[in-house]
Amino acid sequence: MVRDVIEAGTFSWARIQRLYDADALVHWQRCEAEGLRCPQEVFWQLFRDGENNEDFLVTVRTIDWGGVTWDQREFSGVALRPLRVAEARENSLDEARDIATRYGIVDNREEVINHWRNAKTWLVPPIVVSGDLVGGGTGFELLVGNTRLGNLLGLLDRQEIAEAQAHLVWVGRCAQKK
Repeated sequence: MVRDVIEAGTFSWARIQRLYDADALVHWQRCEAEGLRCPQEVFWQLFRDGENNEDFLVTVRTIDWGGVTWDQREFSGVALRPLRVAEARENSLDEARDIATRYGIVDNREEVINHWRNAKTWLVPPIVVSGDLVGGGTGFELLVGNTRLGNLLGLLDRQEIAEAQAHLVWVGRCAQKK
Protein backbone atom coordinates (compact mmCIF):
# COMPACT_ATOMS: atom_id res chain seq x y z
CA MET A 1 0.00 0.00 0.00
CA VAL A 2 2.82 2.42 0.80
CA ARG A 3 4.28 1.80 -2.67
CA ASP A 4 1.08 3.10 -4.30
CA VAL A 5 1.15 6.28 -2.24
CA ILE A 6 4.79 6.95 -3.11
CA GLU A 7 4.32 6.17 -6.78
CA ALA A 8 1.29 8.44 -7.12
CA GLY A 9 3.58 11.46 -6.91
CA THR A 10 6.25 10.19 -9.29
CA PHE A 11 6.41 9.01 -12.86
CA SER A 12 9.13 6.38 -12.89
CA TRP A 13 10.41 4.45 -15.88
CA ALA A 14 8.77 1.33 -14.38
CA ARG A 15 5.40 3.09 -14.14
CA ILE A 16 5.62 4.13 -17.79
CA GLN A 17 6.44 0.55 -18.77
CA ARG A 18 3.48 -0.78 -16.75
CA LEU A 19 1.20 1.47 -18.83
CA TYR A 20 2.63 -0.02 -22.02
CA ASP A 21 0.43 -0.80 -24.99
CA ALA A 22 1.60 -2.20 -28.32
CA ASP A 23 -0.11 0.76 -30.00
CA ALA A 24 2.29 3.69 -29.48
CA LEU A 25 -0.50 6.26 -29.44
CA VAL A 26 -2.47 4.32 -26.82
CA HIS A 27 0.68 4.00 -24.69
CA TRP A 28 1.27 7.77 -24.84
CA GLN A 29 -2.42 8.48 -24.11
CA ARG A 30 -2.42 6.16 -21.09
CA CYS A 31 0.60 7.94 -19.63
CA GLU A 32 -0.89 11.36 -20.38
CA ALA A 33 -4.17 10.33 -18.73
CA GLU A 34 -2.15 9.38 -15.62
CA GLY A 35 -0.58 12.85 -15.58
CA LEU A 36 2.66 12.57 -17.58
CA ARG A 37 3.27 15.72 -19.62
CA CYS A 38 5.59 14.78 -22.45
CA PRO A 39 5.41 15.72 -26.15
CA GLN A 40 4.62 12.75 -28.39
CA GLU A 41 7.90 13.06 -30.29
CA VAL A 42 9.90 12.93 -27.06
CA PHE A 43 7.78 10.13 -25.64
CA TRP A 44 8.25 7.94 -28.70
CA GLN A 45 12.00 8.47 -28.79
CA LEU A 46 12.50 7.89 -25.07
CA PHE A 47 9.91 5.33 -24.09
CA ARG A 48 9.07 3.59 -27.34
CA ASP A 49 12.09 3.80 -29.62
CA GLY A 50 14.77 4.73 -27.10
CA GLU A 51 17.83 2.68 -26.52
CA ASN A 52 17.08 -0.42 -24.49
CA ASN A 53 20.58 -1.23 -23.37
CA GLU A 54 21.31 -1.56 -19.68
CA ASP A 55 23.51 1.55 -19.48
CA PHE A 56 20.76 3.71 -20.96
CA LEU A 57 18.23 2.22 -18.55
CA VAL A 58 20.48 2.90 -15.55
CA THR A 59 20.50 6.58 -16.51
CA VAL A 60 16.76 6.97 -17.15
CA ARG A 61 15.43 4.78 -14.32
CA THR A 62 16.42 7.37 -11.71
CA ILE A 63 14.46 10.25 -13.27
CA ASP A 64 11.01 11.29 -12.07
CA TRP A 65 9.57 11.90 -15.54
CA GLY A 66 6.53 13.62 -14.03
CA GLY A 67 8.85 16.35 -12.75
CA VAL A 68 10.32 17.13 -16.18
CA THR A 69 9.24 20.01 -18.40
CA TRP A 70 9.99 19.88 -22.12
CA ASP A 71 10.65 22.51 -24.72
CA GLN A 72 12.40 22.75 -28.04
CA ARG A 73 15.40 25.03 -28.10
CA GLU A 74 17.95 25.99 -30.67
CA PHE A 75 21.58 25.12 -29.94
CA SER A 76 24.47 26.22 -32.13
CA GLY A 77 27.18 23.81 -33.17
CA VAL A 78 29.39 25.50 -30.60
CA ALA A 79 26.84 24.80 -27.84
CA LEU A 80 26.37 21.17 -28.96
CA ARG A 81 30.06 20.23 -28.94
CA PRO A 82 30.35 19.97 -25.11
CA LEU A 83 27.17 17.89 -24.58
CA ARG A 84 27.84 15.04 -22.17
CA VAL A 85 27.19 11.54 -23.42
CA ALA A 86 27.10 8.51 -21.16
CA GLU A 87 30.35 6.59 -21.44
CA ALA A 88 28.56 3.46 -22.65
CA ARG A 89 27.10 5.39 -25.61
CA GLU A 90 30.23 7.32 -26.61
CA ASN A 91 31.27 4.62 -29.10
CA SER A 92 28.15 5.02 -31.24
CA LEU A 93 28.57 8.80 -31.28
CA ASP A 94 32.29 8.53 -32.11
CA GLU A 95 31.61 6.02 -34.89
CA ALA A 96 28.98 8.26 -36.51
CA ARG A 97 31.29 11.27 -36.17
CA ASP A 98 34.20 9.40 -37.75
CA ILE A 99 32.10 8.25 -40.72
CA ALA A 100 30.60 11.72 -41.23
CA THR A 101 34.04 13.32 -40.99
CA ARG A 102 35.45 10.96 -43.61
CA TYR A 103 32.54 10.54 -46.02
CA GLY A 104 29.72 12.92 -45.09
CA ILE A 105 26.30 11.57 -44.13
CA VAL A 106 25.86 7.86 -44.82
CA ASP A 107 22.32 6.54 -44.41
CA ASN A 108 20.03 4.14 -46.26
CA ARG A 109 17.13 6.59 -46.01
CA GLU A 110 17.18 9.08 -48.87
CA GLU A 111 14.97 11.55 -46.96
CA VAL A 112 17.57 11.70 -44.17
CA ILE A 113 20.45 12.35 -46.57
CA ASN A 114 18.43 14.98 -48.46
CA HIS A 115 17.47 16.74 -45.23
CA TRP A 116 21.10 16.93 -44.08
CA ARG A 117 22.13 18.14 -47.54
CA ASN A 118 19.44 20.85 -47.75
CA ALA A 119 18.79 21.92 -44.14
CA LYS A 120 22.27 21.14 -42.78
CA THR A 121 20.74 19.63 -39.66
CA TRP A 122 18.92 16.55 -38.42
CA LEU A 123 15.40 15.59 -39.38
CA VAL A 124 14.26 14.75 -35.82
CA PRO A 125 15.61 16.77 -32.86
CA PRO A 126 17.60 14.69 -30.38
CA ILE A 127 16.76 14.64 -26.68
CA VAL A 128 18.92 16.19 -23.97
CA VAL A 129 18.25 16.72 -20.29
CA SER A 130 19.73 19.14 -17.81
CA GLY A 131 22.57 17.69 -15.80
CA ASP A 132 20.66 17.97 -12.54
CA LEU A 133 18.15 15.35 -13.77
CA VAL A 134 20.88 12.74 -14.19
CA GLY A 135 23.00 13.70 -11.21
CA GLY A 136 25.52 15.65 -13.23
CA GLY A 137 24.90 19.16 -11.95
CA THR A 138 25.26 21.76 -14.69
CA GLY A 139 25.14 21.50 -18.46
CA PHE A 140 23.22 19.00 -20.55
CA GLU A 141 23.43 15.28 -21.28
CA LEU A 142 22.36 13.64 -24.53
CA LEU A 143 19.86 10.83 -23.94
CA VAL A 144 18.72 9.97 -27.47
CA GLY A 145 20.36 10.91 -30.75
CA ASN A 146 23.96 9.68 -30.61
CA THR A 147 24.15 9.10 -34.36
CA ARG A 148 22.50 12.44 -35.12
CA LEU A 149 24.93 14.32 -32.89
CA GLY A 150 27.86 12.31 -34.26
CA ASN A 151 26.80 13.19 -37.81
CA LEU A 152 26.55 16.86 -36.92
CA LEU A 153 29.93 16.91 -35.19
CA GLY A 154 31.49 15.20 -38.22
CA LEU A 155 30.03 17.79 -40.58
CA LEU A 156 31.21 20.55 -38.26
CA ASP A 157 34.69 18.99 -38.32
CA ARG A 158 34.56 18.95 -42.13
CA GLN A 159 33.40 22.58 -42.02
CA GLU A 160 30.33 21.71 -44.11
CA ILE A 161 28.12 23.27 -41.46
CA ALA A 162 28.81 26.60 -39.78
CA GLU A 163 29.52 26.41 -36.04
CA ALA A 164 26.97 29.21 -35.45
CA GLN A 165 24.09 27.48 -37.26
CA ALA A 166 21.13 26.66 -34.97
CA HIS A 167 19.80 23.11 -34.52
CA LEU A 168 16.56 22.17 -32.75
CA VAL A 169 16.91 20.00 -29.66
CA TRP A 170 14.31 18.71 -27.21
CA VAL A 171 15.36 19.82 -23.72
CA GLY A 172 14.07 18.28 -20.50
CA ARG A 173 14.54 20.14 -17.22
CA CYS A 174 13.39 19.85 -13.62
CA ALA A 175 9.97 21.52 -13.53
CA GLN A 176 10.90 23.84 -10.67
CA LYS A 177 14.11 24.99 -12.45
CA LYS A 178 12.57 25.99 -15.74
